[in-house]
Amino acid sequence: MMKKLFTIFLALIISGLSGNCVYAKKVKALSQLERREVETRFYDTADTMKVMKAAANTLQDSGFVIQEIEPELGYMRAQKTFKKRFMNKGRVAGQSFLLALYTTYAIFTYGTTAYYMVDPSRKLANEIQDKTVVVDSNVNVEKFGKNKTKVRFVLVEKVLQNADGYSYVKSAPARIIRIYKPEVYQEFFAQLDKSIFYEGI
Repeated sequence: MMKKLFTIFLALIISGLSGNCVYAKKVKALSQLERREVETRFYDTADTMKVMKAAANTLQDSGFVIQEIEPELGYMRAQKTFKKRFMNKGRVAGQSFLLALYTTYAIFTYGTTAYYMVDPSRKLANEIQDKTVVVDSNVNVEKFGKNKTKVRFVLVEKVLQNADGYSYVKSAPARIIRIYKPEVYQEFFAQLDKSIFYEGI
């Protein structure tokens, strides 16, 4: 009877938690050349400073905060931060199993071993919490030929979580993801086109 209850309890925990998991969709891998094409756009103007100003306005309109600008080098770095849910399926399943096991054990021992449940409970709570996501953007603006300006826009997404995935002390990023979704770059350049138009270039 207890074995049956344990099995049902475990199934409920795993199904309930794993239902909230968010997984990155698999995308087709791009070659280095294809990535560069996605990240780059050419404009029919030699005024790189105005293009750079338009790029700064575009980033700020998209929620980025400018961190660094080197006008002479045509370089700009910006960043934005938000919260997003990322959960490790293996950790959720493993800690759910331990929690169910320790809960059953605590029942058999009339609660004297209930403290065993603290660690997996804490680890599950940490896994369920939204993680801080930092998106770094780098923009390079340079003259191309006699009358053109080349803009290259690169995004790097970093998912911040605790050192071991469980403790409460924040440390270095647990995941660093280079963003290659064409629609993200298309949106940026579409907004940059409008900003350049408003600048009257």
